[in-house]
Amino acid sequence: MKRIVTVIAGCIAGCVVAGATSAGVYVELVNHDIPGGSTELAQKMYVEGGNGRFVDQEGRATIIKDNMMFIVDDSDQSYIAFDKATMEQLSKQIGAAMARMKEQLAKMPPEQRAQIEAMMAKTPGMGGEDQKWVVDVVDTGKNDKVDGRGCHVWDVKRNGELDDQLCVVPYSQLPGKENFQAVFAKFANVFEEMAKSVPTLAGVMNNEFSAQAKVNGFPVRSRAYENGKLADEEQLVKVWREQAIPAAMFEIPAGYKPKKMPAPGAAPEIP
Repeated sequence: MKRIVTVIAGCIAGCVVAGATSAGVYVELVNHDIPGGSTELAQKMYVEGGNGRFVDQEGRATIIKDNMMFIVDDSDQSYIAFDKATMEQLSKQIGAAMARMKEQLAKMPPEQRAQIEAMMAKTPGMGGEDQKWVVDVVDTGKNDKVDGRGCHVWDVKRNGELDDQLCVVPYSQLPGKENFQAVFAKFANVFEEMAKSVPTLAGVMNNEFSAQAKVNGFPVRSRAYENGKLADEEQLVKVWREQAIPAAMFEIPAGYKPKKMPAPGAAPEIP
């Protein structure tokens, strides 16, 4: 989730409204194992006309259309619509899960409880409504290149600890940026509504969006920090090109059935 929020926040904050329209944009992200030299697909993005389709490496698709978000599951030909009712249901489930977690923590030895509480405090939305979530991006003053694209290096700190490093290309240098501005504005609306129903996410989202405004671009390379050192894996933009995106990419396939958000540990329910 953290990496998704980083990308979304950066696009919302950095994309500027352009007067001209353009074709859609196709973006392909890969995970690169630096020591081994291998790469694997991480995500595909299809964006056009304010709509977006985001497909992960397992083939699961998230669709943004008309200020709504849908999770599409091809394995059972179903989908979840993130409407107000779903958000309220999610809020209740998170509340119930947090209550159960507190009960379990109360029964643990103090040392073990402290370890788990520290881990939860570093996880977005898991630290409760009073969770401290301070995000800042720090200009390293360094420049680099990723697949021939010049980019500027930023460090991301969360709660004072180095968490990610981003190499960012200014939006002015990326074709089709207006498509990203439109679709991520809709993403922002979805997350705003989500925050109303799920208060534990409100502070996390707001701080991520505010911090990412500084970078004013899209990260063509993202690399996590582990215990203060850069990890051995990085995520790279392998493809960024303008192309027409078929309207059907942003539709729920015919015959797919709606299903409800599953409770933690339960299977989704198809009416």
